[in-house]
Amino acid sequence: MKVRRWLSSLLRRHSWLPATAMLLMAAVFVAVPLLRLHLFWLLSAGAAFGLASFVCGYSAHARKSTNFPFLGHLHRRRYAEVWDSLAASPWRARSAACGQHEEDALRRSAERPVRNILELTGLGPEDEVLEIGCGVGRIGLELAPRCRSWTGVDISANMLTVASERLSSLNNVRLLKLAQVGLRDFEAKTCDVIYSTNMFDHLDEMDRWLYVEDAFRVLRPGGRLFIDNTDLESDAGWAPFARGASSPVQIESPPYTPKPATSTEYATYACRAGFERIQVHQRSPLLILTAIKPNSAT
Repeated sequence: MKVRRWLSSLLRRHSWLPATAMLLMAAVFVAVPLLRLHLFWLLSAGAAFGLASFVCGYSAHARKSTNFPFLGHLHRRRYAEVWDSLAASPWRARSAACGQHEEDALRRSAERPVRNILELTGLGPEDEVLEIGCGVGRIGLELAPRCRSWTGVDISANMLTVASERLSSLNNVRLLKLAQVGLRDFEAKTCDVIYSTNMFDHLDEMDRWLYVEDAFRVLRPGGRLFIDNTDLESDAGWAPFARGASSPVQIESPPYTPKPATSTEYATYACRAGFERIQVHQRSPLLILTAIKPNSAT
């Protein structure tokens, strides 16, 4: 398994290797009979050519596969390094965002979270909107035309490069790379809606809290918060968690492995930050936190 991961990673980083090997082996295979070399060398060249063909085919599979590098050497909270590694190429960035790298599939994958955000935040044409962990702009591309302005922040420069290309046709969009966890780069009371989807799963619990706390400061009075996470209390959310716990080989999980949460955890964050009208909607396999900043908040 380790050899397979290493080979896949090598071929993804150096995609020119299989083609080069094929050309070299083809040259040898042609040269041997022309130079009237020994039968042993002819058979050896044939075997090498077959091996090169296999490697070339395997490399194509490795490049198309949605399996990601293990990244066991990176701590979970080294977010920039983790997600820049997962987004090492544009199609890898797309796959890391939702498991799909084709544009049509990427846009279809956004339909459900967009419906949830529109329904539960009431996002409208006068709202100034901020997405935490915007990735490749999967959701931003759909929501930006529906609001006054849309800002996407992410800690991965590679993700933002793809987002910039995908959102280039929109004139009300801003992208910002975060230097650290939190929204310290934003002034207080400058946004009407802050949301995050398919991102808090990958955060440490303390960093989840920091983003919620900062969101309260950045939202205007009456501003709305939306965050989703895999729901540990649902059957669909519990199943992968239980499978991991019962694995016969207990190894450290990759740093990007989603971490499910409970409704109590998210309700606690919102309450401690000062939000009101706190609700946790359970839409398997997700829990969705919605909350509103009080009009009286400073």
